[in-house]
Amino acid sequence: MESLHVCRDGGLEMIIAIDSTSRGPSLGGCRWRAYRDSLEARRDATRLARAMTFKTAMARLSLGGGKAVVVGDPRERTDNQLRAFGSFVDTLGGRYITGADMGTGKESMLVIRQETSWVTGLPERVGGAGDPAPFTALGILRALEPATARAGFSLRGARVAVQGVGNVGAELIQLLLAAGAEVFAADVSVEALSRLPTSVTRVAPDEVLEVECDIFAPCGPGNVIDLESAERIECRVVCGGANNPLVTPDVACKLAERGIIYVPDFVANAGGVIHLALSLEGGDADETRNYLNVIPENVEAVLAQAKARHTDTATAAIAIASYLAA
Repeated sequence: MESLHVCRDGGLEMIIAIDSTSRGPSLGGCRWRAYRDSLEARRDATRLARAMTFKTAMARLSLGGGKAVVVGDPRERTDNQLRAFGSFVDTLGGRYITGADMGTGKESMLVIRQETSWVTGLPERVGGAGDPAPFTALGILRALEPATARAGFSLRGARVAVQGVGNVGAELIQLLLAAGAEVFAADVSVEALSRLPTSVTRVAPDEVLEVECDIFAPCGPGNVIDLESAERIECRVVCGGANNPLVTPDVACKLAERGIIYVPDFVANAGGVIHLALSLEGGDADETRNYLNVIPENVEAVLAQAKARHTDTATAAIAIASYLAA
């Protein structure tokens, strides 16, 4: 971790974690969430920033890893608070570039841009990259190609349990249905579930880990699989959009022991970051879709490394990413 920056303004605590700038300025979204306390928020910022370092390195982008978290309920947010965050970002002089994440979106970025130019993911109507969620979802689908092939099945007819149906989860569900998968979905938001196609089976949030499925796709907040749930989850592949879905590193070992293929989050969910990074250089959606080939290539490399070194996929992926980020 290179530096941690904290600002209190407008009744908010705002935190920016810069994990690495060795490959370029740090890029990472702004997560606006009602954290329990400052300690939880700072821990989340530092973990997410490290994941961004790995993500940008694995994607071979000329960027480092960073993350911003704001302690507050996004439903009560004001434009003045968004501008206060923009001013905070601007004080770092380009060492950190912000974008959308949980609790923020492209319209939020437009308000933030009033105070800083170090922002990406603006609405398309102003020439911005727009919502990165569709590209995150498409990247996850691409990550599933080698993972399901290694596990010996295809998406057509596969049972997929999706935990979290926000922007990324909802987009992924549409792609899974188009690929012929049977989808089960869980979310704490009844409204979000109501927007899904009727062909999707709704599952209670506390029961989604009990669904017998081929693929478990965590697409909400992190820390959803611990050692106990890793012992009982019934799936063949874990691959989704959530950042840091495993509570502790030894969870990856337990999944590997049970023969469950885990695709590390920073490998699987890099599509959105790739889109934002390419847009900073003037790229468009077609360039992003072409670049997404790096994701299944990375999954193949991670699976091969894990097999060759007799280790789990998380350890293998971190080794590769750490080398690329150095």
